[in-house]
Amino acid sequence: MKMRADSYIFFLRSLRRLMEKYEGEYVAVVGAKVVAHGRHGKEVYDQARRRHPQSRILLGQVPAKEAMVLWVASASHSRDRNLRLSDI
Repeated sequence: MKMRADSYIFFLRSLRRLMEKYEGEYVAVVGAKVVAHGRHGKEVYDQARRRHPQSRILLGQVPAKEAMVLWVASASHSRDRNLRLSDI
């Protein structure tokens, strides 16, 4: 459990630096080290697993620097409960 906690704490504490280097990418962390990164989570995990077959791997997605805002219309008050997003 300690290794998992160390990786998670490293990820959280290093997030600003990770965003500068790996913005929008997946990172695989073992202990306090990024051991693989890329755009596709499965590929990043597989690469990390090959390099560290006996280690616990934390796989996280580094957020983009820009915020994404989604406009979601509430359909709960609509008479038509089958309201589709394309109808809005």
